[in-house]
Amino acid sequence: MKNFLKVMPEIKTPLDLHPYLVHEFFKRLGKRAKKNDMEIKVSTIRTYFNKLNVFFNWLEINDIIEKDSLTTKIIKPPNPRYNDAKALSNAQVSKIIGAIALHNMENDEQLKRDLAIVKTLQYSGVRKGELIGLRVQDVDFTQKTLFINSQTSKSKKSRHIPLHYSLQSALKFYLKTRASKNITSEYLFVSVRRNTPLTRQGMKYWVRKYKRLSGVNFHLHQFRHTFACNLAIQGTTIISIKNLLGHSTTQMTERYLRSIQTEDARSNIDRLL
Repeated sequence: MKNFLKVMPEIKTPLDLHPYLVHEFFKRLGKRAKKNDMEIKVSTIRTYFNKLNVFFNWLEINDIIEKDSLTTKIIKPPNPRYNDAKALSNAQVSKIIGAIALHNMENDEQLKRDLAIVKTLQYSGVRKGELIGLRVQDVDFTQKTLFINSQTSKSKKSRHIPLHYSLQSALKFYLKTRASKNITSEYLFVSVRRNTPLTRQGMKYWVRKYKRLSGVNFHLHQFRHTFACNLAIQGTTIISIKNLLGHSTTQMTERYLRSIQTEDARSNIDRLL
C-alpha cells in the first residue's frame, strides 16, 4: 500500500479508487522499471495485485466503497510461469558443508555452530526469522522435535518439526561446545565473538562468507525449497509438507516443488510393479 500510494499520489481517499487507476499503477511500475533498465516480473505484478485486491475486497465488504466497484472490474494479471530451479542440489549442499569444515578446522566453536546452522536449514526448512528466533528450549531431544514459535513464524502459527538424526547430532555437538564456552544466551544460535544472538545482518554476512568459500551462489531461502523438494521426492504428501513448512495453503507449497525434475522420479518408476 505504501508503494501504491507513492506511485499514485492522486489517490487521497478510498473514494478516489477506480479500476483505471489500478491499471495505471501497473503501467507506471513498468515505466519506472524500464527507466532503470529493468523489467518488472510477472510474479511481482501478480503479488501486488493479490495484496491490493484483499484490501479492495475489505473496502467493499465494509461498505466504504460501492460493492463490486473494484474487485470485479480489475483485469487480473496472468499467473507467473516458473522455470527456475530454486532448490539446491546435493552437490551444492555438500560444497557448502565442505567449506564450513575446511575453513573452521582451528575454530571448533564456529565449526560446530555453522554445521548446526546448515543442518537446521537443510532438515527443517525454517525461514530466516525462524532460524534466528530459535531458543535452546525449542530443541527437544526426548521427543525429537524442533519447536517453531508462532511469534517468529511468518504464518503466526506454532509448529513442531521432527528432528532428522543428522540434525540431532549436529545440535548435540554444538550445544556441548556452547556449554564448554559458558554461553548463557537463551537463543540457540549466537555470535562466536560475544554472548548475543545472531542477527539478520549476521546471517547476511554468514551467507556472503560461505558463498565465497564454497563457490555456490545460494541464499538461505533455497534450503527451504530443498527441504520441501526432498520430502516430495521421498513420497511425503503435500499436506504434510505444507504443515512442516508452516504454509496456510497447499498452493503456496506447490510453488516450492517446482524444482523437482522428471529425472527425480526415476527411482520411483523403477519400483513400479
